[in-house]
Amino acid sequence: MDMQINGYSRASMLAQQFSGIQQKANTVKTQDFTQLMQNTNATAQAAGQTDAAAATQEVSEVDEMEAFKQEIYEELAEIDSMTAASVLTNSIHITEDGFQRMKDDPEYRKEIMDWLRADARDSHKVPFDCHVTTTITSAGATSYGISDTATTPQWVNSKAEGAFYRSDRRAEQRKRNNEYVTEERLKRELMQKMILEKSIDRKEQLQALDQKIFDQKVAQHYLLGMQGYSVGMQNTKSWSI
Repeated sequence: MDMQINGYSRASMLAQQFSGIQQKANTVKTQDFTQLMQNTNATAQAAGQTDAAAATQEVSEVDEMEAFKQEIYEELAEIDSMTAASVLTNSIHITEDGFQRMKDDPEYRKEIMDWLRADARDSHKVPFDCHVTTTITSAGATSYGISDTATTPQWVNSKAEGAFYRSDRRAEQRKRNNEYVTEERLKRELMQKMILEKSIDRKEQLQALDQKIFDQKVAQHYLLGMQGYSVGMQNTKSWSI
């Protein structure tokens, strides 16, 4: 027979104990799984927030750089307006590290822009048409110019590719040249007209002078004739029969 303890057999007690252990184990497992899910969700949420914050920061940095580049572009346009008309094309290349350093180092940006302004002022000393290309990096800036000849278009087009800022005054120069040619032609035509009118006027004046002299001579001959006739009349004698 099974041993009885307080009215319960050892088998019953073992069964109850096993059942209690199972329930406890199930409870622990349920609690562990629930906690695991909560921890996982919290981690995922935290990771999502971190990713979102990182993405927001990345977008903000991109927008900030784009705004900075627009600011640089406007400043370059202002400097380019100071450049002589003889600089037919002006191409400016800026590397990404060049942008970054100018953004991070205001003194470096000022140094570069002051150098470009001085170069723009000096361009008025160039006695011939030319093309200029400038490259700005984080280490500094270099500029190169070439005179305008029949062989330069290919070079100019190659330097224009990828330029951050570019101006082309060739159309304006052609317009100025055409206006100059038209103006000079009109001046010549006006001068020729004035010379012709002056010549005609001189001719008319000479003709008028000749006519005046002629009229004076006719008048003189008439007067002399009249005087001779008057003398003849005075010398005439009358005879009476």
